[in-house]
Amino acid sequence: MSNEPNPTRTGLKNQPSGDSLTVALDAINDRWSLHVVRAVAFGASRYTDILKNVGAPRDVLSARLRKLTEAGILQPRSPDKGRMAGYELTQKGRDLGQVILVLKRWGDLYSDESVPTVDFVHDVCGEVFVAEVCCQSCGEPIRSGEFSVHPAAPHC
Repeated sequence: MSNEPNPTRTGLKNQPSGDSLTVALDAINDRWSLHVVRAVAFGASRYTDILKNVGAPRDVLSARLRKLTEAGILQPRSPDKGRMAGYELTQKGRDLGQVILVLKRWGDLYSDESVPTVDFVHDVCGEVFVAEVCCQSCGEPIRSGEFSVHPAAPHC
């Protein structure tokens, strides 16, 4: 029993507002989920391959795979055409990959020099690219401090 007046079921007095960003953060709000998505996006599909790439304890990895599957980010892959059963990203999971690309850019900028980096090559043009968040209207890169937050207009 908490001494706080009217705590929520999580024990927090104040909960984040229920906007779409909160929904997105809740989908990956633990230590391992983005690591699992990264491993699958980079080609690991079988449980043992994901385990080697992520390094999470087995019980934790099993729980994360289940959570990401229930959230529609991963889906089981059936064995066919010589491929073994495993996991693959859904469209929702592939779209989450864009977040990982931006996080990679941040890691490249702020990680210790001894940390190895990898390049991503755009298969369409064959060139190395760096993920950039840009304004959909004007095409200019968005930097911290160059935007404000407003409630979205209701959809008809």
